[in-house]
Amino acid sequence: MDKRVTVLLPNARRQNVSVTANMTLLEILETACAKHGYDSDEHCLKFHNKVVSLTQQFRFSGLPNNCVLEMEPTEKRRVLSSVVVCVQLSDGSREQGDFSPNDTVWQVVQKLCETQVLGYESPIIVYMRSEVIGQEKMQETTLKSLGILEGRAMMRLIDKKPEELKTQANVYKPPEVKPKSRADDDDQPSTSRSAMAAGGHGGGGFSLTSNMIKSLKRTAPDEQATAANDKAEPSGKAETEKEPEPQAAPKYDWGSGSGYSLAHRQQRQNQLESNEGEDNPGRPPPVVNVIGPRQAVLFSLDETKKQADDLPDSFFDLTVNDLKMVLRDLKRTSTGDDDAPLLTAKLRELERQKTMLAKLNQYKDCVLRIQFPDRFVLQGIFKPHEQLAKVEEFVRQFLAQPGEQFHLFTIPPKKVLPSSETLLELNFVPNAIVHFGFLKDGLNAINNRFVQEQYMGQLTSEEGAHYAVQKYRLTRAASPEANR
Repeated sequence: MDKRVTVLLPNARRQNVSVTANMTLLEILETACAKHGYDSDEHCLKFHNKVVSLTQQFRFSGLPNNCVLEMEPTEKRRVLSSVVVCVQLSDGSREQGDFSPNDTVWQVVQKLCETQVLGYESPIIVYMRSEVIGQEKMQETTLKSLGILEGRAMMRLIDKKPEELKTQANVYKPPEVKPKSRADDDDQPSTSRSAMAAGGHGGGGFSLTSNMIKSLKRTAPDEQATAANDKAEPSGKAETEKEPEPQAAPKYDWGSGSGYSLAHRQQRQNQLESNEGEDNPGRPPPVVNVIGPRQAVLFSLDETKKQADDLPDSFFDLTVNDLKMVLRDLKRTSTGDDDAPLLTAKLRELERQKTMLAKLNQYKDCVLRIQFPDRFVLQGIFKPHEQLAKVEEFVRQFLAQPGEQFHLFTIPPKKVLPSSETLLELNFVPNAIVHFGFLKDGLNAINNRFVQEQYMGQLTSEEGAHYAVQKYRLTRAASPEANR
């Protein structure tokens, strides 16, 4: 659909400007000024009597289609100032420098990363969601045309063919619509269809009404009444009924803890043995290479290829069990903290300590993943009461430059973690992901690697990293000595 905005000029005339998603508001102002002889540096744009930023692209400005923008003179002439441009390369390193908004993108690339761009067949600069493809296009595109007028800007320089950009992970491909057979319609429960009809939405969306809740209360049996009826039933009748199929436990559980009760040890041991003895000829076992203490494994995020399975339309249909869970959540919300008294600072601190003690009792260890700028991830298992300094010692023995000072931080926003606090105080139990960075500015990795080269040949798949955690926790739960 064509998009346009209407600019109301100071002489009360209107000018329609056709816009695109990547067009900046400055370009809209310059287009209107050029057709009526105004100086764009002496005017600004307003929407609902508020000055809009000219550096924004139209897709991120929040302005609706066919909106009316008022052009008014500014108090003083707009002066272009130098901007700081940072270019991130494909290996994760960054280069930055000062430029004028009138400089071209090619001048930025030549100044910051001239040696790297020589080896690229098709260099592409990505800024926001704008793509400047090829040397000729970079020479024609200025920083001002991208909306970079002041402050700082971040770009990415990649080497890809233009047609490969359409196959990125953020490009959505709708699944093919499969014809729905009559048999599938008959298999759907009647309550699911009635719930969809009451909601008035298709494809999984629904809205709760009072009639749906009343119907759900009538159809959903009470758990206590069901348990009482089961005890009162004769043994012969119970044998004729079909036993429900047990739910299969997930093989890999990134969020499961290590605090298991004694009553479930045998069950955990049986689950571990069944997972290890599972015969699946169509799928190879996960690759697990332990490279150091604390069950350390190293894997790369670039080698992980996750493909989303196309789900059938019946997956998004509501069932009775789905509505049961919705009703349960509504009950919890209605009986929540609406009428709870306000807590003082001392009571809040007491609640926080209770939560920490509960975690300490439930989880005997926590899994920590340290992600490097080159997208390699180091995984280790620690105790909740250990300080972050232990994690730093663990990371240092794998670094290619162990003598350099570094820090660990979480994002977003960036928060540098203190070495003196424990993992429990940092809320890293049962698992967490932290990032690695050198303290010295401009210090890069050796041969684009932060981890020693000897560990590059002992990589583990991401699935293997999940499997290693699950196996470790199940082994601890099954061993009485490990829990003492």
